Amino acid sequence: MTGLVLALLTAFAAAALISLFVRQAGLIDKPNHRSSHTAPTPRGGGLGVLAGLFAGLICLAPMADTHQTPLLAIMLAGAGAGTLGLLDDIFILSEKLKFVVLVALSFAVAMLAGPVTHIGLELPWWLGLIGSALFLFTTINAVNFMDGSDGIMAGGMAVAAIGLGLMAMDGLSAASFLLAAAWLGFALLNAPVLGSRGSLFAGDVGALGGAMVFAGLALYWAALEGDGAAWLAALLLLPYLGDVLLTMASRARARRCLFTPHRAHAYQLLIRLGWSHRDVALFWSGLCALCAALAIWGQMFSSPGRIGVFWLGVAGFTVFHQIVRRSARKAGLDTTQ
Repeated sequence: MTGLVLALLTAFAAAALISLFVRQAGLIDKPNHRSSHTAPTPRGGGLGVLAGLFAGLICLAPMADTHQTPLLAIMLAGAGAGTLGLLDDIFILSEKLKFVVLVALSFAVAMLAGPVTHIGLELPWWLGLIGSALFLFTTINAVNFMDGSDGIMAGGMAVAAIGLGLMAMDGLSAASFLLAAAWLGFALLNAPVLGSRGSLFAGDVGALGGAMVFAGLALYWAALEGDGAAWLAALLLLPYLGDVLLTMASRARARRCLFTPHRAHAYQLLIRLGWSHRDVALFWSGLCALCAALAIWGQMFSSPGRIGVFWLGVAGFTVFHQIVRRSARKAGLDTTQ
């Protein structure tokens, strides 16, 4: 226990210190028509998240357990995705290159940490592999869309990682808690904690790298747990996945191009309606906490019950999403762009 506490403190402190250094490095996110911020803001703080996570893992290395190979694969994939994101933050890489690399990493993690083949019915191995890789790829991109409001990524990801840590065991649980500690260290600069606004964005290095690690850990837990646990893994990040997918559906119905940048996510609409970044971050973290509580509750059931808990969460989030969009339309906002 003492070793884990030391590792958690190390992850938190290292993430905060490296994030502070990154803030001075000169990587600037300039606002555009889809931004929820109006002033140029430093980005790349996700490097602190990954650095904190790896620093914490080094502290725990002497106590490593039998889960080493899959966890190592997840961490290496996270480092690879984070490196890709950092290069994109600095140089702006082509979308085709990022797509190919992320697909390759998703399949690699799905193969080494999964695949999940039981989702209430038994899937063929190849179909489980494709589904597992799709879960990873979708989660990474969904999280990437959420790095537009102070604290919404750091808070929600930390809460989701804590939830996963409470459901998992041994090294998988420890890795999840370390990831949460690293996100919280970064949150000191990203979230409106020390001021009315955050002063550092995660950037693609955090969105891609941090999300790859979390999604990989969640997938690995679902593969170990079996019996429909994949539904609970997806539930942990429902406030991210749900906002992205429901917004895409809304834009598709309005015949908008799905790949055009916009400000139509529910969290962006709340800001346009006058919510502060702090309020949105706290609310989204609360949604993630509620989903984590549902997932923990769902763990006591067999596969049919877990599926039911997942769809209960989906139904609740869909109602919330529609209320936000209806409120935005009443206020005269275009909810599709």
